[in-house]
Amino acid sequence: MVVEDDPRMGRVLTRHLTRAGYAVSSAANGSEMRRLYRHDGADLVLLDLNLGAEDGIDLAREIVVSTPAAVMILTGRDDLQDRIDGLDAGADDYITKPFEIEELLARIRAVLRRHAFEASAHDAIQLGTLKLDPSAMSLSDLSSGVSLRLTETESRILATLMRQHGRAVSRAQLLNREPLTPEDRTVDVHIGNIRRKLRDGGIGTLVIWPVRGHGYRLRLESE
Repeated sequence: MVVEDDPRMGRVLTRHLTRAGYAVSSAANGSEMRRLYRHDGADLVLLDLNLGAEDGIDLAREIVVSTPAAVMILTGRDDLQDRIDGLDAGADDYITKPFEIEELLARIRAVLRRHAFEASAHDAIQLGTLKLDPSAMSLSDLSSGVSLRLTETESRILATLMRQHGRAVSRAQLLNREPLTPEDRTVDVHIGNIRRKLRDGGIGTLVIWPVRGHGYRLRLESE
């Protein structure tokens, strides 16, 4: 959705986005945006900050809080404080006019990829008879009915290992933190806790192997 009070700029953006394969709706202000969103929804809102009486920063904050849509601010306001305020409001990106359409399209693709990944991070993962629910932070063995409670970090680490089943995953990737020094053993502590919970819960079908100097690999016992 393009929210732009300049009709010419709105038409230019709509034309280029449509040619790039996106379904586009257009609004000139916050009221139109709310009405259109209730009717059509949107994956991404391209938001100008100069919308007459309504403050664009406040509108960005409203979209972030009340909808799952990504927000990219696209404006002629290039003041540093405006950038800070826009990003602090939750915008995924801040682009100043004038801009190159190729760069805008590339940044749109990047934002949509990030949002798709973040949404999938909450999806349940099944491997053999084991099912991990990241949202509930629980691992269940569908064959025995056993269910284990995990911490948020344990759940995130195990989800990454299960999604990368059979492949080595670095400690930095597992902790989702860069850079990670060789002396940082945080991941190893969490892996130890996960292994203990698997052992105490009687789930022996999931094996987490260390990869020297790198990280860990997960496999099923039968493999």
